[in-house]
Amino acid sequence: MSDVTIKPPSAPAARGPERRGLKANALRMGDVVIMALASSGPTQSIAVGIVGLMIAVYYHTFMAILICFIPMIGIAIGYQRLNAWQPSAGATYSWVGRAINPHAGFFAGWIMLMYYTVGTVSLTVPLGSYFLSFFSNSAANSKYWVVLVGSAFDILVLVVAALGIKLSARFNWGWAIFEYALMIGFAAVAIVMIYFTGLSGSVKTIDSLFTLPRTGLISGILIAIFLYSGWDTAAYVGEEAKGKQAGSAAILAVVILFFIYSFVIFAFQGIAPFGTMVNNEANILAFVGDKIGGGFWKNVMIVAVLGGTLASLQAAIVSSGRISFAMGRDRVFPKFFDNVHKRFRTPWNATILLGLLNIVFLCGVMLFSGTIGKALNNIVSTLGLMAAIFYFLTAFTAVWYYRRVVTKSAGNLILGGILPGFGAAFMAFVVIYELATGALTGVEIVLGFGLALVGLVLSFVSKAVGHSKFYSDPTTSFGDKVEAAFDNPEPPSEGFGL
Repeated sequence: MSDVTIKPPSAPAARGPERRGLKANALRMGDVVIMALASSGPTQSIAVGIVGLMIAVYYHTFMAILICFIPMIGIAIGYQRLNAWQPSAGATYSWVGRAINPHAGFFAGWIMLMYYTVGTVSLTVPLGSYFLSFFSNSAANSKYWVVLVGSAFDILVLVVAALGIKLSARFNWGWAIFEYALMIGFAAVAIVMIYFTGLSGSVKTIDSLFTLPRTGLISGILIAIFLYSGWDTAAYVGEEAKGKQAGSAAILAVVILFFIYSFVIFAFQGIAPFGTMVNNEANILAFVGDKIGGGFWKNVMIVAVLGGTLASLQAAIVSSGRISFAMGRDRVFPKFFDNVHKRFRTPWNATILLGLLNIVFLCGVMLFSGTIGKALNNIVSTLGLMAAIFYFLTAFTAVWYYRRVVTKSAGNLILGGILPGFGAAFMAFVVIYELATGALTGVEIVLGFGLALVGLVLSFVSKAVGHSKFYSDPTTSFGDKVEAAFDNPEPPSEGFGL
């Protein structure tokens, strides 16, 4: 592990009118929070995750969400502290590479990229399914039609992501108020109908609110990790945020997500008998909307899912583009990824390539999974696994980097040691438990650990072929030196020069 001397970030150098970097100071605190929430995507995450969570823990969903929140807030604090050291588009990739080991950093970056590419399947599938449900229920359950429509939506938001970070933020703001107000409003109505007006076929699940399930808790927590995951997008736009607000935005996003998931999932899980919920998994929120208010509100719910999922997909493309851009900038990826559009100031090549790669993963996962519901369950658990791995790496790095100051005060010990440390230990436990108990399916193991091992191998290939200086001196990674680097008309010549 690198023996890093803790020092304040270097002061920004004077900047000329022409820069090759991302657009600095483009995002306010609220913009970063909205992008973090959009990346997590409460509406689409509930659409693809609520039934899987119920299958895992029955009606004890709140406890899985609550238990997961505690380590998640500790990890978010770790992100905040690391972002205070080094705002970087590569985030965990840069932090782990500089503080722990360059190969570990590459591995972290690769896992994050896989999360934001494989993970878009959990977005494009409901996009296609819910959109098609306007016209035909049979088409909504056809994986071939879902792939076609989902791919079209992917290309649409790819264009938005490529045209600038401010446009991306406006796109997310456009849906946020409508989407979240609608979901909370539906949840409130659902509770009134279930507990006070006697909705036909509903189930009162309040007795399960603070009790643990007899089985499936860890599987449920893995799904809860998926529900929360995505808020780390706040870190990937850190170079484009004003000041160093991305870390605080990440913490606020996690808190907001806890309240949304707790309230909405508790309300919706009792809207119909358990078996009926499972049978409507592919279009569960449309079913909930129809159950609560009839056909019109079913269509309103579909619109909310479509808009929220589009915003989430766009945030995922923004994240993957910036992670791969940071790795290209350090030449651990080919130079191709280090291209910033002169007008839009976005990582042009990386954004377009990763956005198109999403379609490849969509086709692969859908064709090798028997049904849409099975495809969603496989991808949700896989994403939870991937998120647990890079959240563990981030939290561990936060403790390690600030290890010399955590004992200097009670505040440092709690915020810099205990909370991030607990978050790291919790994520490691979940991954090991899932492996040891054989709880993962073959598809989940191949997608989760198989792709992770590919990243580890590629790290050594990158070092042997590209000769990036990052591997011999990771402090050359862009980050707290990024402003000075952007004043240089040419990027470093070390490493991949493809």
